[in-house]
Amino acid sequence: MYKKKTSAQLKQTARGIMIGKYRNAISILLASDLIISTLSLFTTTASNSYISLAIGLVINFIIILFGSILMVGQCSFYLNIACQQPYQFSDLFTGFKVHPDKTIITQLIIQVLTILPILPAFIVMFITTAFYAENIILSFLAACFLLIIGTSISWWISLKYSQVYYLLLDFPNYSFKELLKMSRKLMKGNVGKLLYIQVSFLPLTLIGILSFGIGLLFVQPYQNMTYTLFYLDLIQADS
Repeated sequence: MYKKKTSAQLKQTARGIMIGKYRNAISILLASDLIISTLSLFTTTASNSYISLAIGLVINFIIILFGSILMVGQCSFYLNIACQQPYQFSDLFTGFKVHPDKTIITQLIIQVLTILPILPAFIVMFITTAFYAENIILSFLAACFLLIIGTSISWWISLKYSQVYYLLLDFPNYSFKELLKMSRKLMKGNVGKLLYIQVSFLPLTLIGILSFGIGLLFVQPYQNMTYTLFYLDLIQADS
C-alpha cells in the first residue's frame, strides 16, 4: 500500500528539484504577472459612472478568467519538471491549448461557490449602512462574525477544488463535472494537510514581502513545486 509523503518530505523534495531551475520559473512568474498587470491597467476606477463601473467589472471578470488559463500553464510547467519531462517558457500558454473552455467553466463554478458563503456578511453590512440600523455596533459584530465564518468556508471550498488545473492537464478528456468531482475525491481527508502546507509558507512569504518582493521570486516557485508534488502524491495514493 502506498504511503503518502509528509509535508516536510514534499517540501524537501521540492527544494531539491528546483535547484538550477529558478531562472525558468522566475521568467514564467514575471511574464504571468506582467500580463495580468497590463490587463489591469484597462480597469476603470471611475465610480460615479455606471458605464465605467460596468466596464471595470467586465474587465476584472476577463482578467480572472484569463488568469485561470495562465495558471493551468504554470501547473503544466511544474508538472513537466516534477515528472522529468521537457519544460520551456511556452508552457505558460499550455492552458490555451488544453480545453480553455473547461478551465473557464470550472473557474466560474469555483468562484461562485467561494463567493456565496461570504454574501450574508455583506448583506448584513449593506442593510446596516443603508437603513441606519438602530444597533449598528451589534449589526457590525454580526457582519464580522458572518465574514469570518464565510471566509473559512470559502477557503475550505477552494482547497477542495485546488487540484482541478492539474487534473485538467492529466485528464483532458474529462468533463468539467468529472474534474470537480475528482478533485473533491482526491482532497477527501487531505484538506488539512494542504492547509498546513499553505500556512507553513507564511514566514517565507513575509520575508519575501519585506525584501521588497524580491524574495517572492524564489518563494513562489518553491511553493508551486510543493503543491505540484502534493498533487502527484495524491494521484499516486489514489491509483
